[in-house]
Amino acid sequence: MKKIIISIIIFSFLILSCSSKKSSNDSIVVSLGGEVATIDPHLNTASAGTVYIRHFFEGLMKKDKDGNIVGGMAENYKMSEDGMTYTFYLRTNAKWSDGVPVTADDFVYSYKRFVDPKTAAPYASLMAPIKNALKIAKGDMPVDELGIKKIDDYTLEITLENPTAYFLELADMFEPVRKDIIEKYGDTWTSNPENYIGNGPYKMTERIRDDKIVMEINTNYYDKEEIVAKKITISMISDKNTALAALRNGQIHFSNLVPTQEVDNLKKESLIVMNQAYGTVFFEMNLTNKAFSDSRVRRALALAIDRNYIVESVNKSDQIPAGAFVPPLISDYEGEFRVNGGDYISVQTNDYQKNIEEAKKLMAEAGYPNGENYPVIEVLVANDGNVVMVEAIQQMWKNIGVDAVIIPREWAVILQSFRDLSYQMVLSGWTGDYNDPMTMLELYLSYAPSNPGYNNPEYDKLIESSKHIVNAKDRMKILHDAEKILMYDMPIIPIHYRSNVLMVSKELKDYKLDPLAKYRFQYSYLEK
Repeated sequence: MKKIIISIIIFSFLILSCSSKKSSNDSIVVSLGGEVATIDPHLNTASAGTVYIRHFFEGLMKKDKDGNIVGGMAENYKMSEDGMTYTFYLRTNAKWSDGVPVTADDFVYSYKRFVDPKTAAPYASLMAPIKNALKIAKGDMPVDELGIKKIDDYTLEITLENPTAYFLELADMFEPVRKDIIEKYGDTWTSNPENYIGNGPYKMTERIRDDKIVMEINTNYYDKEEIVAKKITISMISDKNTALAALRNGQIHFSNLVPTQEVDNLKKESLIVMNQAYGTVFFEMNLTNKAFSDSRVRRALALAIDRNYIVESVNKSDQIPAGAFVPPLISDYEGEFRVNGGDYISVQTNDYQKNIEEAKKLMAEAGYPNGENYPVIEVLVANDGNVVMVEAIQQMWKNIGVDAVIIPREWAVILQSFRDLSYQMVLSGWTGDYNDPMTMLELYLSYAPSNPGYNNPEYDKLIESSKHIVNAKDRMKILHDAEKILMYDMPIIPIHYRSNVLMVSKELKDYKLDPLAKYRFQYSYLEK
């Protein structure tokens, strides 16, 4: 009996030791770059800011541990037969971090704030599927005409412009904010823990600009028992080498700031994780500039790039050469859109010489045989962008007689050049906001704010017509036809599909990656 008691005591001690070990390692530190411009859910444009915000706020829907869209603030929902109306039933136990109940009024206020021209939300166009959203955002209609209304305190009805296959993903993206908080504190409401009231799994407990944001479990969150990481610290590190040193010293556990020259060593140390994204890196051309007015020239410049050399010998980050615009992983009615659509630029290693010959032919047809009389291209590249990659492409264009000059600029300057159309070409990229080809293809509608001068009525017609089709197979066929037109006209030159290179400590477990770069750490812990 004595031996049995002693054994039970020892066994119990081991359990407690293991339990205490995990609980003592539930505070993690991540770094996704320097200070962001804002952590207001409706004004943020930074991918890092999105990560922070999604730990503080939650929409009508959310993603579960496996990345599936499930009920968030809405316990369940109902969609009308024509796909035009969604009714959301909110949780009656959902609360803000200060204990105030979350109600339908919060979502009505927040959705209207998002599209209100006075808010000037950069991504207000994402609300386009909701009835009257675009007209309101343009100032052509009162904000009260938005297709959202309260049925009762815990029931919400949203009416769409047309059936939207990805609307539940948008319902995950659109987070609510509190009217009384915004009205009381104005633009300063995000500046300190006392004002920053959210409805998500965490609440802010400390904020020092350019240094850190600290978040701890929101004890008023309805699903708090599922949260593992009790404390998450965001370390504002802007230098890649500083981030690397901090990771190796155990000061941080996760970072997207990876020194390119260290990738091979980090792979050997098993400190690198590659995360394929819903995104494409490409050259954007100002189509109002004479140098790019001929689509044959644009296709020639695209064909002259050896994408395999770029990803294998220059970037070395497990990226995939881009033979089209819509990236892998984005869903089709069956399988992946990219797999079903194939490539419009051959990225087969043995086809590069054929591509060069075709590019020379196109340049000659456009009136520039061997590049004669073609102007020197000016390529804007962000100071922290991949200048080395552009230098390699600069040499490749010489194969068709085209010269280019690389001009490094601050990103703010490049953005202004976009607005003024005062650039020739810029290294750019786009990571989608949701899992649907429209997250990429809508960018090149003639009236899209991001459009660099591309205007093809047939392309517009196909994209718009797809919005009215409920049948998934028919809808996707139209989107494939639209991409085919885009790739023939070539208003942009795809280079590679995005793969986010991450540094991750061996101790960090159960972090959740995402093709949208919306990383989640609420299930994470450290294992020594």
